[in-house]
Amino acid sequence: MLTRKAVLLGALPIMLANAGAPIVGFVDTWVVGNFVQEAGSALGREALAGIGLGAVVFGIFYWGFGFLRMSTAGLSAQADGAGDQHSVQAHLFRAVPMGFAIGMVILLLQGYLVHGIMLFFPAEVAVADGARDYLHARLWGLPATLSSIALMGWFIGLARPGRALQMQIVLNLINAPLSVLFVAKFGWGLSGAGFASAIAEWCGLLAGLVLAAAEIKTRGGFDQLAKRLTVLLDLEALKTLATANSNIFIRTAALTLGFTFFARAATAQGTTFLAAHTVLMQFITLVALVLDSFANVAEARVGSAYGARDKRRFERAVRLTTEFSFIFALLCGLAIYSIGPFIIDILTTDIAVRATARLYLPYCALTPIVGFAAWQLDGIFIGITRTAAMRNAGIAAVLIYLAAHFALEPRFGGAGVWAAFLVYYLARALTMLPAWPNIRRELS
Repeated sequence: MLTRKAVLLGALPIMLANAGAPIVGFVDTWVVGNFVQEAGSALGREALAGIGLGAVVFGIFYWGFGFLRMSTAGLSAQADGAGDQHSVQAHLFRAVPMGFAIGMVILLLQGYLVHGIMLFFPAEVAVADGARDYLHARLWGLPATLSSIALMGWFIGLARPGRALQMQIVLNLINAPLSVLFVAKFGWGLSGAGFASAIAEWCGLLAGLVLAAAEIKTRGGFDQLAKRLTVLLDLEALKTLATANSNIFIRTAALTLGFTFFARAATAQGTTFLAAHTVLMQFITLVALVLDSFANVAEARVGSAYGARDKRRFERAVRLTTEFSFIFALLCGLAIYSIGPFIIDILTTDIAVRATARLYLPYCALTPIVGFAAWQLDGIFIGITRTAAMRNAGIAAVLIYLAAHFALEPRFGGAGVWAAFLVYYLARALTMLPAWPNIRRELS
């Protein structure tokens, strides 16, 4: 039977593993905010805003294809719960090449894609140029990034968070020193930060492939049938995968639109506001890694119980993981509010950016408290692959957010931008709740 100790011990390595992407952004922000020439001046402010904008655009590619992790986690968890090791391996062999192929297509088309997306943001010329420099460097690692998130989903679905953690340790041990070397020592600016992250992503992928092979060996070795094209292209399996992926893709596209619009709204408030937004978003991404860890435990535990059609295990997994998510949301909110000013000073030396970030810090501190239910329901719905409900909720939530923004921003300015963002988190949870009664009835 699942215990609170098992939930916590399962969440901790996922928490650290999920930190991979946010820590890359945190390191890049810290390096640029402190070591770009004339940090603390207008030039340093533009660089900090530029890397923040570049990270938002990179997030469109990263989170836009989040279905690679989500569908792989849910389907693998259900296959593992049903004792179907053949399907467990087949899900991996489908997802990783798919991530690599998508990344290569985007890499080849990056010139057109980056140019088109940047037209959406009303940034100053220097800020936009810096974002492009960062993106054109970092996108060289995108095939590895998307392959890696598929691997992460597979490990999480099999309740093997330790292997996912090992991948991210390799990535961050390489990214941090390279970022300092390229930016602070060689003076490569935002391009240096992007190249450091790209190199680290490839190293993380190689580590992940080695770990996946080790995991397969512990399960009896490679299933030769699972690697055959006839199995990988099985119509029924592909139909299930396509349904899950298409629904999650639409849902993540809506989610990405919401976050991209938030960044655009910050850009429209001016370079100082955008630079402060970049700093505050580091708190939110770090909060996400904490709360996502309990959602990821829910994916594996709830998905396994659902695959076994065990209602008692299902409800216990939902209850215990949600309890921890709520407790840690409160702790995260308190931590942001209390030590946030200290972290802000570490991330930037610019006085105006520091003051603006402190002004909106209380809104940032409310994010985990208002948003924990959205993260948790995401994990539960992914685990049971209730992707159509996620899709519909994602579309509804972003429409509510846009309405809130256009109602609040004209009257309250920057405060309205942040208040509407909090409404978005609340809407993400509330729009998923109508599907919950049907889910419970299915297990009755």
